[in-house]
Amino acid sequence: MRVLCSFVGGAGHLVPQLPLLQGLAEAGHDLSLVGRASGVTSAPAGLFQRISARQDDRTRVTSEIAPLLPVNREAEVDVVAEYFAGDAARQSADAVEKELPWADVIVCDELDFGAMGAGARAGLPVVVVSVIASGALVRDERISGALERLGVALGLAQQFPHRGNLFVVPFAPRMRDPKFPAPSDVAWMRPAEGKDPAPNGSVVATLGTEFNTESGDLFDRVLRALAGLNAPTVVAVGRDLDPARFGRQPPHERVERYIDLESLIPQASVVLHHGGSGLFMRSVLGGASQIVFPMGADRPFTADRVDSLGIGRVLDPLSATPDLIRDAVAALRDDGTTRNNVLALRSDVLGLPDSTIVVRRVETLADNAR
Repeated sequence: MRVLCSFVGGAGHLVPQLPLLQGLAEAGHDLSLVGRASGVTSAPAGLFQRISARQDDRTRVTSEIAPLLPVNREAEVDVVAEYFAGDAARQSADAVEKELPWADVIVCDELDFGAMGAGARAGLPVVVVSVIASGALVRDERISGALERLGVALGLAQQFPHRGNLFVVPFAPRMRDPKFPAPSDVAWMRPAEGKDPAPNGSVVATLGTEFNTESGDLFDRVLRALAGLNAPTVVAVGRDLDPARFGRQPPHERVERYIDLESLIPQASVVLHHGGSGLFMRSVLGGASQIVFPMGADRPFTADRVDSLGIGRVLDPLSATPDLIRDAVAALRDDGTTRNNVLALRSDVLGLPDSTIVVRRVETLADNAR
């Protein structure tokens, strides 16, 4: 079986797909990848037979950080229809179209409406992988009009299903907002477990790969806060941001462009992040309490889940002072109740079905389409 994999955003749109894609490769199927160049860097070596990368600004290293803006939740929801079902969808459809003669099935992220539409036009089965842990960003009533217009632009006689022929969710049910439950026919899937938690009091901080250069002075405030703690600290500023702009730091505090989060988070007692779904999940799997600075996209909705589940704290990215951040980290390092909540949620995640079960469902879809 030949699997065409596509993602429309940054690395956070690819990484949740990887357990399924690796399972497909282990089952002997051939994989190719289409996506943004900056996100392609997260693809494991050797997984894909070929990669078609669209260039984007995130491949250029900069020292500039744009001002941090207030979050408008309704505007973030509107972006799904206005951008992801608009220009981004058309660009993705064009890129995927070139690879379709090779493919038997498409696997894409839940915002990659262009790949879904291109697959529907070609009569190929489409597997959609959820990348929004809370489930709160993609709302049927807010995207139906945009998807109808996209379908017309692609020459489709009827609107394509925006959850594909199979919808895969690699997050525990409790991680979703109860107001936005998963469909009844969802395929739940366990993500890669990673290393067992072994906290040593260290702290990891990152603002992801999309909002790191739109974070104002938040990195500076975080660095000042962590400088006042007697704890090993690593701050990842992103592949496209130059760590030199932050100057010298205390011996216990490292600033890096990229760090191996899968290795470091299981050793961390606290993870500070921007609220991305991937960091939300990786922190849970690593057994670490979280401090979330919700910025844009799905981040405010992720922060709601962190708060409701009792697995960390939410701080205002605009107004949190270094003292407030330092005190929050110090409190969470010693908070056994929060850690127990994290470990209970981790147990839920590890109880999800193995990816091999989803692989068999994908194989059945492809067989039935032949």
